[in-house]
Amino acid sequence: MREDNKQHVYQLYTNFIEHCLLKNNAALTNEEDIFSLENLFKVKACFLDKAIDGSGPSYWDKIKLQFQEANYQVRLCFVHLNWLWYLPANDIKPETKKDTPFWILKDEEFTERFNNNKKDNYFPLEGIGSAGQYHKTNKPMEINFLLILCILIKQAVEKGELNSVEDVNDFIINNANNVFDENTYNIPEKEYKLLENRAFAMQNLIMHLAKPEYYEPIASKQDKAAIKSNFYALIKDTEEAKAEGLTIDDEIHLIKKELEKSGITNSFYAPQLWSIWNKGLHNVSEDIMTLQFKKALVYYGPPGTGKTHTAKALAESFITNHFLHRKENLKEYFDNGLKDIDDRIHKLQFNPNTSYEDFIAGYQLKATEKGSETIAVKGQLFDIIEKANKENKTTDEKGQVKLPHVLILDEINRVDLSRVFGELFSAMEYRNEPIKTAIKGIELTMPDNLHIIGTMNEIDFSVERMDFALRRRFVWKFKGYNDAVLLEMLGVYFNDKHFEELKNDYVDACSALNYYISNNIEELGEAYQIGHTFFAELSKVYQEHYNLTGKGRLKKKLFKETKDILWSISIEPMLVAFLGNTDKASVKEYINRAYAIFSNGK
Repeated sequence: MREDNKQHVYQLYTNFIEHCLLKNNAALTNEEDIFSLENLFKVKACFLDKAIDGSGPSYWDKIKLQFQEANYQVRLCFVHLNWLWYLPANDIKPETKKDTPFWILKDEEFTERFNNNKKDNYFPLEGIGSAGQYHKTNKPMEINFLLILCILIKQAVEKGELNSVEDVNDFIINNANNVFDENTYNIPEKEYKLLENRAFAMQNLIMHLAKPEYYEPIASKQDKAAIKSNFYALIKDTEEAKAEGLTIDDEIHLIKKELEKSGITNSFYAPQLWSIWNKGLHNVSEDIMTLQFKKALVYYGPPGTGKTHTAKALAESFITNHFLHRKENLKEYFDNGLKDIDDRIHKLQFNPNTSYEDFIAGYQLKATEKGSETIAVKGQLFDIIEKANKENKTTDEKGQVKLPHVLILDEINRVDLSRVFGELFSAMEYRNEPIKTAIKGIELTMPDNLHIIGTMNEIDFSVERMDFALRRRFVWKFKGYNDAVLLEMLGVYFNDKHFEELKNDYVDACSALNYYISNNIEELGEAYQIGHTFFAELSKVYQEHYNLTGKGRLKKKLFKETKDILWSISIEPMLVAFLGNTDKASVKEYINRAYAIFSNGK
């Protein structure tokens, strides 16, 4: 983004502190006695204490109900909290930011008063970075976080403890991460439990606004963990990084300084750095650590949950992460990338015909000068081991630790894994030691730098049915339906503001359907959840339906028709197949209930 736009955001934030937090005035209008402690508690009474749960009414419909008795001052006070929520975000459209006050004030007299008093350029054209999908879907909770934080600040101001912009910013940095440590303001127990241990994007964003030269504009804690995981090698040997009590923000600041020493001053979200740490993984640091120390993991779960995609992304991130363990590799990576990364990722697709002889070793009849001869032949695994052994790039300063290779075994549920793996179980446990195979003269030695990721559809074969010898050699990670991923996938196509409510309601309906499948259909359960990739096909179906019938028609009607088409061609047949051994009357009852949930979200 342009530097002047960024500075505009910082200036608006400073104005908010000066006018609203240190005084009781408005930042968006030329009015006094708006952002007072009294009005903030009235906002709490309307918005937090009378929270409307569920996925029925939209956010704006709920606001209308909650604030129907509130006066202009209380509504404008609440406008400021919404304004502060979208201030740092550049993935919210300017017209949305501009129109928000009118959606909250609603009343004609109130909107006229706002128009007569509003300041020029009270909303920024851009933010300071992408706030992410969680920032949007978690909006009510994010607003609650800002509400209580502002109450804490205002009370400290009234006590004379905070007297300047610098004082307020220091208070934010010291307290943003413990706003809900105690239920100081008698928040209803149900709502407090939702807030107590929740992550807030605004925790991270407001700390950046408070001290932009130190805190990065990163909304997601997962993004911070991924950045630290992928770049930590740059600082691990420095004295600063060895200091006690460092937070992840301190470590990222040290990483940023090391990058700047190499002439890299870009944002972590710039393509040059983004491609290193963001591989579409939601727990990248945890999965990298698992693969590093256990050397083998399996993603299992329902079909359509992105297990194979995640395995490939993890392999790329894992290898890149190791390549960057050496600082001198950083410049090479930025200049040329990590060449031939695909040569270090080996994928085998298992099927019912895959055998020990294919994978490990076997005997084959070969023609010779004397006729024919039975000879021992190594399987596919030995070719992969040979490539890992021949790796010439290293990840340590002494040049002794080879760059890792990753073997992806897709759909391991389709074979008798204990039989196909054979001696590999022992070889995985006793790395670099030769293990005799069932084939005379062939020994199996598993190198340290070969790691394994498996994928498995639990519908076909549950983890509980695996023998213990197999289960204990892998870390098993469930990959189920993910509403946040679905929302991201839909957002690529349905990115118009007119789709915002339809899209959110659709995701809520998909989540409700999977809850029904997991908890209310005795014959199914969590393993039969419908994966987000199946639900995401809505965008493709919508486009086809629009091309055939949609021009000039209402988007809402088209969207409803598209949902029904997707139900008929994909979701219903899948559920019927899952219920194949259930009596027809029960199947009909389950399907009718499932359709009602999918159509209406409840």
